[in-house]
Amino acid sequence: MSHISVPREPLSRRAVLRGLGATVALPFLDAMVPSARAAQGKAFPTRIGVLFMPNGVHPDKWTPEGTGKDFKLSPILEPLERHRGDITVLTQLGHANCRGGDGHYAKTANWLTGTEIEKTTGKNLRCGVSMDQIFAQQAGGQSRFPSLELGTDPVMTGVDFNVNYTMLYGSHIAWRTPTSPLPPEINPRFVFDRLFRENAGQRKASALESKSVLDLVLADAKALRGRVGLDDQRRLDEYLESIRSVEQRIEADIARVASGENLDPAARDAISQLDQRITTAMAQQKDPGSRLRLDHTEHSRLMMELMTLAFWSDSTRVSTFMFGWAVSGKSFTFLDGVKHSHHESSHHENKQEKLEQYQKINTWHVEQFAHLLDRMKSIKEGEGTLLDHTLLLFGSSMRDGNAHSPKNLPLVLAGHGGGLQGGRHLVSDTDTPMCNLFLSMLQLGGVKADRFGDSTGALKGLV
Repeated sequence: MSHISVPREPLSRRAVLRGLGATVALPFLDAMVPSARAAQGKAFPTRIGVLFMPNGVHPDKWTPEGTGKDFKLSPILEPLERHRGDITVLTQLGHANCRGGDGHYAKTANWLTGTEIEKTTGKNLRCGVSMDQIFAQQAGGQSRFPSLELGTDPVMTGVDFNVNYTMLYGSHIAWRTPTSPLPPEINPRFVFDRLFRENAGQRKASALESKSVLDLVLADAKALRGRVGLDDQRRLDEYLESIRSVEQRIEADIARVASGENLDPAARDAISQLDQRITTAMAQQKDPGSRLRLDHTEHSRLMMELMTLAFWSDSTRVSTFMFGWAVSGKSFTFLDGVKHSHHESSHHENKQEKLEQYQKINTWHVEQFAHLLDRMKSIKEGEGTLLDHTLLLFGSSMRDGNAHSPKNLPLVLAGHGGGLQGGRHLVSDTDTPMCNLFLSMLQLGGVKADRFGDSTGALKGLV
């Protein structure tokens, strides 16, 4: 028996496809809104996504030439050329409250809060409420999940005695309260099950483990498909196929990692040693997701695809993604010419060899961001695309990893949520608070606010 009926009134935005152990939220369909409202483009809410890149950038290869619409993308930002009309490169924004702390931690934990953190080597964390969570408090009640926190590195514990900060500060950018950070989930399977299964634990404990989530909701999907128009049928088919594709990629990548395929001996040894350390910690933390060591490109793209599906299905309207934790030592030897880890390359000491490797790592991150923009632009919503109804902030919490400076941060804002125009290099006054940007993003997302953090007003020239 189908769980879905299509009344004469618009189909509810909370309608879902259900099956034994599975719940699949639906994308926006014409059947969900009166045609007049859909024609006015009011059916689609603004989503906010934030992507954090650790360790700063090669400062001389980041900033575009020219300002306004007359600009040339820098070498690091070249992968965004095809999205030129969808981006705003932001220059001269920073965090005054981050300047007093040493190292990475005093700039990462508060990247989305703009506040000063409590210096501690213990668990008495204190930061501020992050911009994404302010948005979640107002928009989160309209979706299944208030927010979605994603990453690729497990939460790091212990103390960095070089600067006397707990490493917990380096693993979080989302803060629900000043003392409650939200850890990112790094296991794509767990995220997938959370989004599309009623009970993720049920998957492992039953025969449901071998079934695709789409097989479980097939009856509902067929019933719905027969009751909506051709355009909605096409949207539904495309959406469900995307879910199946992600599910297959997750299974294939986890199987590849389990077999050790395509890993060079040095990487395998390093993974094995790290796995032993994590396994010991896992015995206490009971967090099997921390053992994941997937191909970094595929891992990152899976997480970005999950963010996309979460926005597309209106499972959430705000999400953060950390490419790595604050002092990420992730190996990028899979890039031609890169011999050092990310963190080591960022401490370049102005040596040309390290600067070149640093630039290649920065460019890789921008390429992944461009891939996300490709994906969101491919999804049609009304007369526009998913990207037209989204704001995506990409950047780092320091300018140059060698100097650890929180001034003139490397930032790109993409998408057209709230009617934002792109295709610009916006140069603000020196030391303009980054919180001015956050305030503007909240306002574009429909949040009624006139202040955030140390903001002095909405960001001039953005809107």
